[in-house]
Amino acid sequence: MQVDAATAVRVFASLLLTIVIVNIILGVINDLHDRLVAQTVTDPLTGAYNRRQMETSLDDVVERHRRTGAPATLLLIDIDRFKEINDRFGHAAGDSVLRTVVALVADRVRRLDRLFRIGGDEFLLLLPDTNGAAARALAEELRGLIAGTVIPGASSVTVSIGLAMLAPGQQMDAWMHEADAALYAAKQQGRDRVMGAAAVSAPTAD
Repeated sequence: MQVDAATAVRVFASLLLTIVIVNIILGVINDLHDRLVAQTVTDPLTGAYNRRQMETSLDDVVERHRRTGAPATLLLIDIDRFKEINDRFGHAAGDSVLRTVVALVADRVRRLDRLFRIGGDEFLLLLPDTNGAAARALAEELRGLIAGTVIPGASSVTVSIGLAMLAPGQQMDAWMHEADAALYAAKQQGRDRVMGAAAVSAPTAD
């Protein structure tokens, strides 16, 4: 059966158009999939990872430390007097502070580090392959960077940071408890400071 040139061109054009349309549809599907995945692991306001993803990431680091002894450190970061910021300047300003703090941290840390939003104004920075001295240097740098940044719509912003290095045999809950105790001590001693877990004991209940 002979096919004239005009018919062949039309068939070829139809096939080419079909391929283009299929590729466009696949691109849209992949983009939607990526967005859905991002929504399940990130905080929608700040773009930081969420608490569900934190637990998975910390478990992985604890297991890696158990097998290889690789160091890891947590920085528990809390924005000082955040409620006063919301009350004085409004929630829009508070949201701007949260997003700015996350952006400042994200611009400074490595790709393997992970920042999680674990509460209203509380964040956890996971630093794999990082010992306590290196983590403290980074914490002090972040504290100074945030304090020195002018955030539109809000007064000067500071953070308190609790630091805890993963100890041999330590589980995730105990590790986080140490970082939380260090953060509590930083708040008690005047805020806008970094406190290591090794220098404090956990606060006792009244």
